[in-house]
Amino acid sequence: MGWSEFMLRLVVCLVIALFQMPGYAAEPGYSVVKAYHRDSAAEVSIDDLAASRFTPYKGPLRLGFEPSAVWVELTLLPLAATAADVVDANSPLVLRVGPYSLDRIEVYESVAGQWTRQVGGDQQAKKSNICPDDYHCFVLSPARASTRPIYLRVTTQNVMIVEADILRADSLTAVVARRVSQITFSMTIAAGLLVLGLFLWALERSILALTYSVFQLTVMLFVVANIGHLADFLPGLQADSVDKIGSSIFYARVGMTALLGWALLASHRPSSTYKKMIQLMLLLCAINLGLIFLGQVQISIKLNFYLFFINPLIQIYGVFSAASISKVRLWVYVFCYSVNIVLVAMGSLFVFSNMAIVGPIGFLYSGNDWRLNGVVFGVIVFLIVLSEQRLSNTARLAELEKLRSSSELARANEDKLSERRALIDMLTHELKNPLGTIRFALASLKRQITGNSESLQRIQRIDASVKRMDELIEHVARSNKIERTEVMSQPEPMAAAVIVHELIQEYTDVDRFEISIQDGAVFKADRQMLIVILENLLSNAHKYAVVEEQIRVLVTTDVAAGMTNFEISNAVAEDQEPDETRLFERYYRHPSVQNQPGMGIGLSLVQSAAQKMGASVLYRKENLRIIFTVKIPN
Repeated sequence: MGWSEFMLRLVVCLVIALFQMPGYAAEPGYSVVKAYHRDSAAEVSIDDLAASRFTPYKGPLRLGFEPSAVWVELTLLPLAATAADVVDANSPLVLRVGPYSLDRIEVYESVAGQWTRQVGGDQQAKKSNICPDDYHCFVLSPARASTRPIYLRVTTQNVMIVEADILRADSLTAVVARRVSQITFSMTIAAGLLVLGLFLWALERSILALTYSVFQLTVMLFVVANIGHLADFLPGLQADSVDKIGSSIFYARVGMTALLGWALLASHRPSSTYKKMIQLMLLLCAINLGLIFLGQVQISIKLNFYLFFINPLIQIYGVFSAASISKVRLWVYVFCYSVNIVLVAMGSLFVFSNMAIVGPIGFLYSGNDWRLNGVVFGVIVFLIVLSEQRLSNTARLAELEKLRSSSELARANEDKLSERRALIDMLTHELKNPLGTIRFALASLKRQITGNSESLQRIQRIDASVKRMDELIEHVARSNKIERTEVMSQPEPMAAAVIVHELIQEYTDVDRFEISIQDGAVFKADRQMLIVILENLLSNAHKYAVVEEQIRVLVTTDVAAGMTNFEISNAVAEDQEPDETRLFERYYRHPSVQNQPGMGIGLSLVQSAAQKMGASVLYRKENLRIIFTVKIPN
């Protein structure tokens, strides 16, 4: 059994165990009648409640975003058979209120004709550890008037969900233990998934594994904050500040959920619009964090809720926009995000309407069990991340195999190229010797033939062919040499005037060249490569220029760009303008100059040599003049 299969079975067992966890129900023996009243004007005091209208409800009270205070009336009705047990002074009653996220809870009970008050909530310092779980517990006075209701005044900037129950102290232990086991299970799974995520990241060092690890860290911190233990790690802070940090963690979790969706799809090449949506989501999450510490908690909570609902819709768009995602994976992601949308919608209905939802959906969305939903989500996402990592590893192995094949092919091509270069060296060397012998013999024949003009013309044609062959061999040898030559890292400076005049002196009609060289112009380059460039450009201009027109040579220095520019231009016949798209192509020659010597190698040598020393060759034409400019870095 492979590691991934083992992990899959382990996670499935954990999920099954999660759904089998029991909840708690009110202890039998008495009943609690519940009713609520919205104090919209915040003017109702405990003495005015008798004249206020209360609305009965059952189960948890869910009012959505409720900016005003809410009064909850709890009337304890003991059953006739167990009336004595309810008022037993040896087993006082405990009022248990949740979820932990309620900001302020004021408990009023009538004792000796006077109202007493106890205060709790997540923005208040915890005064007792009667309930070491995530509920606020208040011990009711045995001397209270049993016929008078108990009143709660609840305020919160979060979603208004109130779960209130009255338990006997001797039955509280079992209820708390059951709840602590749920929390412990949730924390264990969250911590285990975080460790597994970090383990994956340590093995793969991938963005996906790192993003999942940070996401799971926010889930674990959210669980810690939601059960009220964040204050244990931050003992020096006020309860209000700890509450804001807890809200920040939840908002960070929503942002990491969006970022995790991007990490899952990044390798499948989603559209740029999807990426911009994710960036906007992250920006809004960052703004949310700022709103918390600016005191705009109500606005930030609502905005965070909308982001939480919109995120799966954006992720579905990203899945459909991905260019390289398989159909199976596409529909798996769409199904998962669609289920997420359904759960969010059902949870919203559950939270914002005072109705009961039973079964697994109700379990996942019970007001104080949202963190368990985060754990289930983390488990599912871990399976997806594991699948993506496996897919990524497979793709990486395929890419490595492809690179290995390419490397072997390149090595084979390099060996062939080396053989070709060696063969060219040998052939050019071996062909030079017989050509030299032929040219020497032709020179002897010229001296011997004096009167026979026809024989002399034949010898001259042979000599021209030999010369053409010699030029071809020279070009091939030079091209081969350029490919193998390593340019000096520190090129030598050479006076431009000296180099240009040396090369032009080889021509018998020097007066055809119109030369202009800026004072102090210097070529700072590899001498061998520079000679190849200048020599070929001068030769081409001399060979193909219109005879009546001057060949212009211009050398200037561009101090700002750090360049020395060599420019050569010549006029050509209208039907001899070269094809710009094929100008530097090896062996390309214009059809109208096929009868002239040359093999179309010169300009390709110019470009190769320029690339070797980091220079650039530019071509342009003005009227019937063609201009080549070589920019040589200094």
